[in-house]
Amino acid sequence: MAESEKRGDKFTWTYAIWLLPYPAQNYLWWLAPKWDWWIIGLITLALTVIAIAGSICINLARRRWWRVVSLLITPLPWLVIIYIAAVTGITPDSVRFALNKQAYLAEIERTDVPSGEPRFRTFALDSMFKATTSTTLVYDESDEIALPRGEQSTAWQQRTQKLCSEKKECVNLYPGSDWPFSVSKVGEHFYIVYQNFIDAFP
Repeated sequence: MAESEKRGDKFTWTYAIWLLPYPAQNYLWWLAPKWDWWIIGLITLALTVIAIAGSICINLARRRWWRVVSLLITPLPWLVIIYIAAVTGITPDSVRFALNKQAYLAEIERTDVPSGEPRFRTFALDSMFKATTSTTLVYDESDEIALPRGEQSTAWQQRTQKLCSEKKECVNLYPGSDWPFSVSKVGEHFYIVYQNFIDAFP
């Protein structure tokens, strides 16, 4: 029995599969946005921790040292993958945009605007860890949204304020405090606005 357990002691990366459901939910949650992904995330994390901790205890009791090392090291590939994805701009929101870009463009084409005025549209991207929206996809044909905060023209400010009051196409770049805020370009005239100022969005 001891000899059989010893033969089963080897280093393996297959334990990394156990961690797959946790990062995957960040890319899949918008397929079913009405689900309570906050609870799903907590359950997934709890089950993952229990499975890994339990396996470590069992392998320690059986003196399977290489398997213990495998369990302790397997999070590293995911950290590297997540870091590389973030550096190259591959995020859950950018993937969602790429998959739905044609639908967004079709919606923008149906937008009526005064002659000569650049089009401006917003699309709410719900956050899986917040009850209200704090992430918004913005189409700004003028690209002024990409300018440093406060450098947008008066015409742009007036135009966006009018759209917000009339059509609820809202984005607020002037929250009046130092709450986290960023604008990331994901396509031609397309930007993702991340902001913890919840009242800035419809």
